[in-house]
Amino acid sequence: MPARSLVLLIAALLLGGLAAFVYVQDSSLVLLREHLDHPFAFSVLACTLIALAALGLRWKWLRALVIILAGLAGSGVLLIGLFFAALGSKEDIGFVDGPDSYRVRLERSMAGLGPDSITWLSLRRDHGLFSREWHVACFNGDDPADAYESVRWTGARSLEIRVNDERHFLIPLDPGTGRPLTTVALNC
Repeated sequence: MPARSLVLLIAALLLGGLAAFVYVQDSSLVLLREHLDHPFAFSVLACTLIALAALGLRWKWLRALVIILAGLAGSGVLLIGLFFAALGSKEDIGFVDGPDSYRVRLERSMAGLGPDSITWLSLRRDHGLFSREWHVACFNGDDPADAYESVRWTGARSLEIRVNDERHFLIPLDPGTGRPLTTVALNC
């Protein structure tokens, strides 16, 4: 096997490992979550690199087999990734600024194939490359009483989230890390 093919194969294995790590690991670092959270794209690129590495194989039948299998695997991963992207896409609603470097991020997504929507709340602590974001709450608009209404800061280390039927949920934050100590999920 030529050195070029060996380098491509090693790069493909590294990308495949990165894809598996990103898919399994849920990180609170914003840098990882927003910029490296693309396991399907990494997998398609790994399949492409394997097909390119196979061009250097000596036996034609093995070369053709590896290229066909890598192409099929890459196409399958691409279709699955597009399916998950369509179902799991979220749109930003905005941010609610808090004390210091804290903000609450609001996102909305469709609930399955119906007309209902899910509102996602996450807490972000801005700190340059070490900014973190944690899940706080999820509200499904399936039942109008459980739909998200508002969020407000009740202090330097606590949030209050309200739903349409006037229930409210107090979310205290850990004084050391800033991570939410509790989360809320209604019909999610």
